[in-house]
Amino acid sequence: MNSITYYLRIAPDQLLVSLHPTGMKEELVKLGSGQEFRELLARKGIVHGIDQVALARASGCIDKAENLPEPLILAVGTPPVAGSEGLQLRFALQPLTLEETDENGQISQVEIFLTPLVHKGDFLTAYGPPIKHQMGKNIFGQILSCPHQRNQVFLPGENVTQDEETRQLIAADSGYPSCTATRKDSDHSLTLSVDRLIRTTPDRMQAQLYLRPAPPPGHSLPSKETILQVLTEKHITFGHLPHAVEQCIDLCASENRPHIAIIALGTLPIKGKDAWLRFAMEIGPLPGKVMGNGEIDFRERNMFIGVSKDQLIALKIPPTPGTAGRDIYGTPIAPLPGKDIAVRTMDDAALDETTGEIRALRSGVLSMVTENSVKVCSRQVVAQDVDYLTGNIISRDAVEIKGSIKTKFKVNALGDVLVGGDVEKGQLRSDSNAVIKGGVIGKLASVHARGDIDVNFVVQGRVLCGNKLILRQHASYSRLHSSGLLLCNPSSRIIASQLVAFGSISTGSVGSDMATPSLLAAAVSPEQLHRYFELRRTSATLAEAIDSQQRHIGLHIDSEELAELIADHKASLKQLAHFNMIFEKDGEPQDQGLSHALECTIVIKGKVFAGTEIRIGNSSMVLATTLADVCFRLRDYIPAGASKRDIIIIPNKK
Repeated sequence: MNSITYYLRIAPDQLLVSLHPTGMKEELVKLGSGQEFRELLARKGIVHGIDQVALARASGCIDKAENLPEPLILAVGTPPVAGSEGLQLRFALQPLTLEETDENGQISQVEIFLTPLVHKGDFLTAYGPPIKHQMGKNIFGQILSCPHQRNQVFLPGENVTQDEETRQLIAADSGYPSCTATRKDSDHSLTLSVDRLIRTTPDRMQAQLYLRPAPPPGHSLPSKETILQVLTEKHITFGHLPHAVEQCIDLCASENRPHIAIIALGTLPIKGKDAWLRFAMEIGPLPGKVMGNGEIDFRERNMFIGVSKDQLIALKIPPTPGTAGRDIYGTPIAPLPGKDIAVRTMDDAALDETTGEIRALRSGVLSMVTENSVKVCSRQVVAQDVDYLTGNIISRDAVEIKGSIKTKFKVNALGDVLVGGDVEKGQLRSDSNAVIKGGVIGKLASVHARGDIDVNFVVQGRVLCGNKLILRQHASYSRLHSSGLLLCNPSSRIIASQLVAFGSISTGSVGSDMATPSLLAAAVSPEQLHRYFELRRTSATLAEAIDSQQRHIGLHIDSEELAELIADHKASLKQLAHFNMIFEKDGEPQDQGLSHALECTIVIKGKVFAGTEIRIGNSSMVLATTLADVCFRLRDYIPAGASKRDIIIIPNKK
């Protein structure tokens, strides 16, 4: 028994019937033989315009229980022809029915009209003998008629111009003519347009070929040479893709359906490389560097690199101008040149502006405060704790402390500082980098460095960093502020602490069921956050003072002092509402730091407990539930009805 299903489709205008290998349930027909199929057509009354060759081919497939290789058009009716006088079209419209499949897999029919390809400057209309009105006939043999039109008016549409003398319409671009009919009184108006064969993108970087099948008879698809010639006529002289043209022509011919292809491409400019320092010596690992697999390098920093007098430390490599691009019209596109860097040398390091060489003026140790700041100074070694025996240490050199910094003692150095023990309720300041092998312990303990800070743990202490802050173990009841990145080891634990960074934050687990919630703030200036808290305290104090005055003198008694308090409170609330956490007002960029905030993230490599406050730039949220292995970032757009971008949560990429 035949197990193949077929679908018989009759066009809505009853001018075409076709057999398909796929379709909708309403069109399904069960056929046992070719003879049965012929009888079915007869029962349906399909008698006019039958293609006997196609019918024989369909009957053969049914007899052999074979799938149809493609839809077969079995019968085509004769459309009526409306009579016209005067101007007439120089081309015929050939209908083509296509099958389109939507996202849900539903198949629908789309009808397009095929016309011969016209070139720029071709006439679309011509004066000819009157066309007589002709009756049509559908596939059921029924007579079709349309009203006789005595006058036909052609109006120029898109990509069409009109000759002022002859009133003829002319193609202003190469492509496919299309007609839109509208009736006006007794005239029959037709708007004539040309759908461009080749279209360009607004950025002038792509030319796209919109190719349609050729309407029979007597017409063929344009050749590769013809299409390339049209490109040249449109002054598209750069980035031709002849192979893409050939492929599009072949696909259009084999599938008998329109195809789109990119046939010319411009080249984008290549941005110049930024200036950089190429070191002439091994400076060792710098913790916090992002490696190729996305992991962060937490190796120990190489401290106190020795240099000799006149030794070459680094060479400044200047920025490059970049490589120009070209659009498809051959117009050069200027590249964005690389950015120069301001190299800062301090103490006994000097830069030769002519050669770009950085050399040591005397023997000492090397310190990199930032990527572009180089310092050479002497090295001072403290072989014990900083306590009553040593007193406070104020040094212009790099300092290595073998022990700890004890309670209430201070260390202030211009160079790098390495502490072998802890900072125990003491204070450490460095104009370079600081590495604490132990921890920062106690409410009075603080570490402040202009460069990087690398510390094992912080308990009740404060750490303020001018560049990159590395935490290796844990922080509890502490404040860690960084003007760059703040990076914690994935195994780290943060309890009841404030982590604030102008850049991104990466940490291990955050919070506990038993402790006060923590604050994680990325794309936030630590100085601005401090000003924000001060302003909030001032506003709260003013509110208390207003409440106290009103209780004292009554709600309806006028008071100059009360009016002044209320005015100050309103001003503080207004400041809070428009306060920018990213930049101070005088230093704000045009977008108020939004582009910077969109680049910053907060990555959690462990658990982050409910109640934790998350802030990125000027947006904040408080977690309602405990999460694990997540990344927080700003949404790329402002949702409908919202006043600013919210923070979204996405899983960490493994």
